[in-house]
Amino acid sequence: MVFVFWAAVVFLAYVIFGYGLLLLGFSRLASARPATNSANSQRVDILIPAHNESACIAEKLRNTLDLNNPQDHLVRIIVIDDGSTDGTAEIVRRLALPQVELIETPGRLGKLAAMNLVVPQLSGDIVIFTDANAMLLPETLEALVAPFADPEVGGVCGQISVNAKTAGQIGRAESLFWRYDQAMKAAEARLGGVCSAQGSIYAMRRELVPDVPPGAADDFYISVAAVEAGYRLAFAPNALTEEVVTEKATKEMGRRVRSTEMGWRALMRYRALMNPLRTGWYGWQLLSHKGMRRMAPFALALVFLSNLFLIGQGWFYALTGLGQIAGYVLVALAWAIPALRKLPLVGAAMFFVMGNLAMFLGLVRYWRGRESSLWTPVREG
Repeated sequence: MVFVFWAAVVFLAYVIFGYGLLLLGFSRLASARPATNSANSQRVDILIPAHNESACIAEKLRNTLDLNNPQDHLVRIIVIDDGSTDGTAEIVRRLALPQVELIETPGRLGKLAAMNLVVPQLSGDIVIFTDANAMLLPETLEALVAPFADPEVGGVCGQISVNAKTAGQIGRAESLFWRYDQAMKAAEARLGGVCSAQGSIYAMRRELVPDVPPGAADDFYISVAAVEAGYRLAFAPNALTEEVVTEKATKEMGRRVRSTEMGWRALMRYRALMNPLRTGWYGWQLLSHKGMRRMAPFALALVFLSNLFLIGQGWFYALTGLGQIAGYVLVALAWAIPALRKLPLVGAAMFFVMGNLAMFLGLVRYWRGRESSLWTPVREG
């Protein structure tokens, strides 16, 4: 049991801390990639999938139309209304905004099927994907398009933030996570390229956008298709959007479970890319960041269970065992009693445990053959 305990601890130390530290170290040794500026005007299609987004679709469209466009890119905004029942399509029609096109699906198809239906109809050089509730900074359009001046770039990932000042305890913990994640993306971009995009904001060369198979995470599957085709994913920190995180733990948990299930299915489609002998730095990054990280819940379980067997073998194992028991009990209480999340470190601990439990449940869903196809996005703050 001693070997099991320490092997699991070392594994966790690598995926939680070690990979990030090694990545930052290696990236500092790598030469900075030269900055690029869009030399020519591009045809840009901005795709906004929407299901029951009446609360935010008008603001989203105005926000998108207000993006800075110093290169005079030819921008077309396409709203895909996927069977909304709250008047989303009616709002878009009533606004009658320039450059905005509404495409309505024949009933509720689900986000993946709706996107697969519309993408072949696009004619732009570049497709920007963005969520209906993701409000973008004015510099986002140019920041996303500029890296495509490099012919090796197939996709560009934007940056996500959470306003910690207005967020609750779960939101503050997620804000810390996104700051860490964006630092990782910046470092990855200096080596093998960013591992994958996040759906709130990213861009792709249109000819590289694939059909997304059922039950796969569309942002991961679409963005990694660029790497599969021999291109690189760049990072545009100035393409910034701010997310709102729900404090309803059960709803947030459900979102994370679905995200893991769909993300793992997409990763398995591209599992050959996790071979560093084939894909170099990118292979190591994808294996560590997306593959091994998803195994952390099982390592946590091994640490806990092996520690229980070792709890009588000296003060160290007794201290770590009792500490784990107390920590998990406190997190369970904080889940049931939101006021406890305000205690020092409790919100962060709950975020950590919830994230790993969601990964475990998501992987179990995948291995059991469960497939997410229709869902309602979590929008509550």
